[in-house]
Amino acid sequence: MTTVGTERLLLRPWCEADFDRLVGLYSNVEVMRFISGGVPLDRPRVEAMLDRVMGLWRERGFGPWAAIDKASGAWLGEIGLNEIPDWPEADKIEVGWELDPAWWGRGLAPEGGRAALEFGFGVHRLPRIISVTRPDNAKSRRVMEKLGMTCQGERPFRGAPAAVWYALDRETWLNSTA
Repeated sequence: MTTVGTERLLLRPWCEADFDRLVGLYSNVEVMRFISGGVPLDRPRVEAMLDRVMGLWRERGFGPWAAIDKASGAWLGEIGLNEIPDWPEADKIEVGWELDPAWWGRGLAPEGGRAALEFGFGVHRLPRIISVTRPDNAKSRRVMEKLGMTCQGERPFRGAPAAVWYALDRETWLNSTA
């Protein structure tokens, strides 16, 4: 499993010790606003998510990272790659971020997102990475655009009338980093 550092973040794979922090993150109404319409995830659902993500790390060599502030050691949330098995399009690897609201607005999502794209395209040679949110999540959409992703459109997803999705191809990423 791979730990990555950025200027301000230590990004490490999830582990069982993250469980209570993840429960706190995914029970925060502000964090969940654009994920589930503000409905918190219960402990069994977070436990299943943790098990699935740890399996993703074992099987694929990537997954979401726990985001840690280098300066203070504080656990900030999660940033990284994830698989969306029920996404209706062919490309199912997503870059995403869920941070504690106390850390919002500091540029940490794009910083960690860039590290995730580099890891996905550079190390794992993924052909395309997507990112999905609700159409009215302007902040996440701005992060996606800062990462060089382009809007692919809207579609119904997981009971929501619309999800907007962005994508970036490895070739485009390689050309932008040359």
